[in-house]
Amino acid sequence: MATTQPTARLLVLALAACNGGDAPADSATEPGTTGGESPTSTTDGTDTEQPTTGGVDGFGPEQEFVLRLNDDPVPPLKLSLDKAEAAELFGDTAKEIKLLDIESGTLLKNTLDTIKSACGTGWQADSPDPQHDCSGTDFKGPDNTWKTSAEYSLIRILTMTPANAKVEGTSIEGMQGLADGLGIGGGFSQILSETLGIQRTEEFITTPELVVALQRNLLATHPHIGGDGKSLPLYLDDALQDLTTLATKLGPMGSHPGIVDPSFPISSECLTPEFAMNIEAESNLRLLDGIDLSKGKDYMSTVVDVTGPTFGDPLEFDFNDPAKFSIVGVAEQPRVDLRFAISEHDDFINSCAGDDACKQNLPENLDLVQATWPGSAWAIDPWLLESVIVAGGREKYKNRVFDKCYEVLFSCNLGAHVYVGPDPPGWALFDVFLNLGNPPKDQYVWELINEVAQVALHTPPNIDIPEGSADVAFTLRDIDIGVTGPQIAESVRPYLQEQGPKIADLLLGDYWKNNGPVDFYYRRGGDGLPYLFYVAPEDLPPNAEYKHPNPGFFTCPEVQPSCKASSTSLPGAGDEIREKLRLDPGETVLYVQDDAGALYRTRFIVPEGDAKEITVRVAAFE
Repeated sequence: MATTQPTARLLVLALAACNGGDAPADSATEPGTTGGESPTSTTDGTDTEQPTTGGVDGFGPEQEFVLRLNDDPVPPLKLSLDKAEAAELFGDTAKEIKLLDIESGTLLKNTLDTIKSACGTGWQADSPDPQHDCSGTDFKGPDNTWKTSAEYSLIRILTMTPANAKVEGTSIEGMQGLADGLGIGGGFSQILSETLGIQRTEEFITTPELVVALQRNLLATHPHIGGDGKSLPLYLDDALQDLTTLATKLGPMGSHPGIVDPSFPISSECLTPEFAMNIEAESNLRLLDGIDLSKGKDYMSTVVDVTGPTFGDPLEFDFNDPAKFSIVGVAEQPRVDLRFAISEHDDFINSCAGDDACKQNLPENLDLVQATWPGSAWAIDPWLLESVIVAGGREKYKNRVFDKCYEVLFSCNLGAHVYVGPDPPGWALFDVFLNLGNPPKDQYVWELINEVAQVALHTPPNIDIPEGSADVAFTLRDIDIGVTGPQIAESVRPYLQEQGPKIADLLLGDYWKNNGPVDFYYRRGGDGLPYLFYVAPEDLPPNAEYKHPNPGFFTCPEVQPSCKASSTSLPGAGDEIREKLRLDPGETVLYVQDDAGALYRTRFIVPEGDAKEITVRVAAFE
């Protein structure tokens, strides 16, 4: 059974009727006699009802029906959906079906690398002039030029190296003048390079450490992402809508300012016009013959699921089998256009410096930090720029240890001595002769870097940006999301397999829609043998009221527990919730009540062998 239409949800309801036996369109009742004669047939081969008249023992006339086992295999459900059909079929449920987790590191790296190169790559030279040229960007500051924009200021921070460092207005400015003026240690750039243990042309905080900081501080704290921030969840609706949904999902949420600017339309051709999702699933639906005691024969569909780990799914998927699931038409190298945004704190964040107690100013001591240094970069909202910078700095220099004397006139006492660590690593001391140049107070390296970054952020050339006004947003186009089309097509398999029950419920969750109100039905158990089942609450539509006051089959008309013939627990039946029994060959008389409590006598006539067809004669108590 194959279809390319999203209306398959309507068609699959017919699956259960494709497995042989009577179809619901047949007459609801079958012929009846009281003398044990075989059912009569009309000339066209269909059964006709022949109710008897008169009754015995207080019961009225009998009506006879045939209950059959529908053993023919149900054909698999086959769907081949293009993008529009998949969107229509899955509807809002597409928001709940996770396709994969995109590893965020590559996407963040590509984003940072694009930002760093937005104004050229001249900053990579061993030169005090980074040679920034942002004329090809959309950066605009108060004077409508890129030179006064906060975005350019952030690029200055991200591309700041020992060679091009600008530290005017910071606590280390005097040391730069002293080192360059007296040529101490080969100049300020060389001292910075050696102190930090990086090349003169290497950024103070390189991309890998910033990626970790952004994952922890910006992504992990966003309600849509959470966890450790190392993965971005991609749902079916995201893919079907070319990632436009991410503008909302990754935008402001709760107190979090968001990761992207929601006003910018995110777009990506993740799925090409050739996209197709091909699915084949085995149906667990079975059409059962049953009896509505007050009306006659009727039918119901039920789930017969013997495949784990769940046992109640109308469809059985194997998304790991290429023959039963495949996706084609995913872009070979999916890319995305977005507007990355990050906000700054409203106030300047001062370093915790000049006090050995500041050695405890670390994120693992957050309660102490918030109580003792509420203005610390660790105490503010983690998604703010200052917190991200200090976290990236710590990631890079958390194990840094350094000790060097820079002599003047062949004397260390007349020059400078720089220590970093070892107790604790990253803790920096600048011991300068007579405190010339007013060197920085003792503090962590990353606190000093954060101070330099904040000053640079607010002092682009020829303008000062007020504190709290340097929020930035970068329009980034054609960013590689970090996963290829073939990888997507394969990566979705385990995610979809895990969500198989949810997808099955979407496609066939309303299989009960056309079920008749039967009181009992005939079906095979888990051992393959036929059983008579009394209807249970689990057989009814969701939220339907179960009205049967006395479920089960009884050997006496008083229908008391002492004469109950059925049981909820029969070895081999594969069911522990329904009243059921195995009928012996020959005739069995049982008494049953319906959903209104009315009493009926039933006589079951069962042939020898595998009873694929049995006769039941029903008489109401009068």
